Amino acid sequence: MRRVKRSDAAYEIYQAYAAEHTEKWAGAKALTMDAAMADMPEIERKYNLECAEYGNVLFGLSDEFAAAGKLEQEQLAKLTDVGNLQAQLDSGAYVAVVDGSKVSQADALTKCVEAFEGGRDKAVDAVLATKLPALDKKK
Repeated sequence: MRRVKRSDAAYEIYQAYAAEHTEKWAGAKALTMDAAMADMPEIERKYNLECAEYGNVLFGLSDEFAAAGKLEQEQLAKLTDVGNLQAQLDSGAYVAVVDGSKVSQADALTKCVEAFEGGRDKAVDAVLATKLPALDKKK
């Protein structure tokens, strides 16, 4: 907090974060190597979920990424409407990868895009609905 000026518009957000950080670390305990290794699969699972949600939020809230994504989505929709998406996939002009494997069918790609949009919208709604108790108290 030393480097954040009190006049900064985000000062209260950083202050709430610092208080939450201090509270969470107050109950920290040391782990043995065996305990840490036993916890690792669950931590990795949560990390992968967090990375996926971060991508959803990034593409939903960032004006730059959201605009680029919207443009690409419209282009895919146009190609699907005129029936050229499969030809583009077959020729290699478009390459789609989902879960580490190449998507070669236009209808599968369309379903993946729709699923991504739904997940992105849910993630953005959840982030926008999140309230920080520390900020609510100050109002």
